Amino acid sequence: MKLTRRTLVLGGVGAVVAALVAQNLSDVGKPLAQRHALTLTFWGGPSADQRKDQVKAWMARYPNLKVDFQTAGATGAGIEALRKFSAAVAGGKAPHVADFDRFQVPAYVDWRMFQPLDQFMAQDKYDLTRYTPAVLEEATGFDRKLYGLPSSMDVRLLYWHKAQFAEAGLDPERPPATWDEMKDMAVRLTRRKGAALDRLGFHTTQGQASLHTFAWQSGGGFQSVDGKTATLADAPNQEALRWLADLTDAQGGWPLASAFRDTWGKDGQHPFLTGQLPMQYEVDYWAGEQVARYKPEMAFGVAPPPVKNAGDPPTTWSGGYSYVMSHNVKNADVAWEFIKWLTGEEGWTPAYDGALARARAKGGVYVPGMTGQPELDKKMFARYQTGIPAVDLVAEVAVGLLEHTRFREPSIAAADLWDGVMRSQLQAISNQKSPKQALDDNNMLVQRALDQAWIFVPK
Repeated sequence: MKLTRRTLVLGGVGAVVAALVAQNLSDVGKPLAQRHALTLTFWGGPSADQRKDQVKAWMARYPNLKVDFQTAGATGAGIEALRKFSAAVAGGKAPHVADFDRFQVPAYVDWRMFQPLDQFMAQDKYDLTRYTPAVLEEATGFDRKLYGLPSSMDVRLLYWHKAQFAEAGLDPERPPATWDEMKDMAVRLTRRKGAALDRLGFHTTQGQASLHTFAWQSGGGFQSVDGKTATLADAPNQEALRWLADLTDAQGGWPLASAFRDTWGKDGQHPFLTGQLPMQYEVDYWAGEQVARYKPEMAFGVAPPPVKNAGDPPTTWSGGYSYVMSHNVKNADVAWEFIKWLTGEEGWTPAYDGALARARAKGGVYVPGMTGQPELDKKMFARYQTGIPAVDLVAEVAVGLLEHTRFREPSIAAADLWDGVMRSQLQAISNQKSPKQALDDNNMLVQRALDQAWIFVPK
């Protein structure tokens, strides 16, 4: 073969690649501290400060195994997140590890974006019994392989502002227990200042006030058990969405609520903390991230979401994220070790310690959220107990609701399903469409997405 500048250069590149492959192979089985230097990429969406604390602790322990953490908007719900992550995969820029919305995992698996963890777990005899079974089921693909280890778990609760209840002539120790009571209290809590609002009893799109809770309490759901049929337009869902639209109208209508929302602050000026929003649905860890951090002395309460009718069993819903590994990444064995570390007590401690330090710097306290590992959660709740009864009670109420919680239907078109439900809700409460029309129209879109997705699933 004739030697040219091109063949010499390519030959040199090939030699470098071969050397790197040999180097990586020689690392297999070695303790992490003895591995050759490398860098993992790590994408995270929520709790970015905590993830940065974890990365810092990992690199202090393993300076040879660096982690490049990036706050990415491609790890959450909805079709836009799917497009962003797909683009990263197609461009060869997918991260080694991502903190990913667990509900979306089956859809991304179908797109061949994630790597199953079963082989790594079998090799390490990894004990999955530490997790709540449902959070593992959410991270399981339709091929029955596990693609993520849970990084969080949450429960939706009703938060109420006791001082605002008292001011409106309501019993500050008694939250609404049914939909009727909630509507009545929301109207009584709503207050106008001239032509605008200065207090809104309950905002029907704020926080975690999604249609899911109300539809499930009404006996509905959004997808068939086999995952092939969209059921957004079912009668119980229509009933729940009509109730939300009626509640919005009873408090003055969507234009007033929307304009009022535009005036709200965030962090320490969140409308719940300032008394502008006396009731809201939020996840359990919101108490630790917001109330405890910015206003720990505040008199507030948490309770299960009100049920449709007196005597109905409690119903709420849970979600959360999981650590996943991108398909065909290099150094997958090290990425697995990083995921294991992140989900263990050693990995969680710097995340919680960092959050506590930031809360104290603002004059507040901190209580952690749930990890999906009951025994670890119990230990951490005890370790980070604040001594403030209202704040510490949140974890107790949340744990007590776990037997009554639901998870979103695993879907091969999860992004389209999420967007369809949320779009229906906004269209109905803003009176763009009737609840029936909104659900009918979006059901058609979700069904089309399901049909297209199932075409590519192996029989």
